[in-house]
Amino acid sequence: MSKSTIGVLLLQMGTPDAPTKRAVKTYLAEFLSDHRIVDKPRWLWLPILHGIILRRRPARSAALYKQIWRKDNNLSPLLHFTQQQSAGVETFLGRDIQVRFAMRYGNPSIGNVLDEMLDCGVEKLLVYPLYPQFSATTTGSGLDAISHYFSKKRSIPTIRFARPFYNNQLYINALANKIKKHRKSKSNQLYLFTFHGLPQSHDDEGDPYASQCRSTAQLLAKALNLPKEQWRITFQSRFGKDPWLKPATDETLAQLPNEGIKNLMVICPGFVADCLETLEEIAVTGKKTFIEAGGEQCHVIPCLNDSSSFIDALGKMIKAELVGWC
Repeated sequence: MSKSTIGVLLLQMGTPDAPTKRAVKTYLAEFLSDHRIVDKPRWLWLPILHGIILRRRPARSAALYKQIWRKDNNLSPLLHFTQQQSAGVETFLGRDIQVRFAMRYGNPSIGNVLDEMLDCGVEKLLVYPLYPQFSATTTGSGLDAISHYFSKKRSIPTIRFARPFYNNQLYINALANKIKKHRKSKSNQLYLFTFHGLPQSHDDEGDPYASQCRSTAQLLAKALNLPKEQWRITFQSRFGKDPWLKPATDETLAQLPNEGIKNLMVICPGFVADCLETLEEIAVTGKKTFIEAGGEQCHVIPCLNDSSSFIDALGKMIKAELVGWC
């Protein structure tokens, strides 16, 4: 087939266009208006969102984004590394396949990218979410947006939605290789695998995310030959007053020194690209929490980002999803 007929759409969460109050407010308004993210009744939630949260939170969040914003190209780390991943996968797959990326919230938007791909003649489309673990709040929301886009089209390409890769050995090996390159020692060190959290109610209602996170952590510990007492799994980024998945990362970081754990290696296996949640919440605030509680060393390993091992793994995983098309 020619290049214009097969397309791969990499789907990522999103980022503000700039580390400013206005840009962050626009991003948060779209993000927090999604019923997949906050599933409270609209009549209850939207007045809180627009009357309270979007008046207070954008300025604070913009200040945090400024700390991590890349100065070399004036992009957020998430956008920068997603660009690099997309380019790397396109090189891996070769000229016969178009590879593009889109953000569920923010830019480049799903609608604009799909417009471009269809204008280029894409007839077969693989949607590949860059979320290793499935959740209705991430993958589910992205598939909602894509379905909504095509609900307004008269002509629809053949579409495949890739499976989550939380237990794919290629992904696990890429994580293990990253950790091995950065770890400082093999003993007297606790490995903390921290994943983005979810409200406990989502888990109670059948969202498979927490279970898949635990599977990832177990497989990663096995790949690293870690005994049970040398690693733990936690969940970060709590928002609101409802109960969230536990144990909580921030509480664990504050408690570990009291248990005699002074040397810590922190990994974020649910993120394939560094972002606010890894670079600020964990590498800055989380590390500070651990040290102030009495910890001595806290090493935060970068995400997979554009490492050659991950680009190779991602290319192979995508190629497996394209079987029969090329």
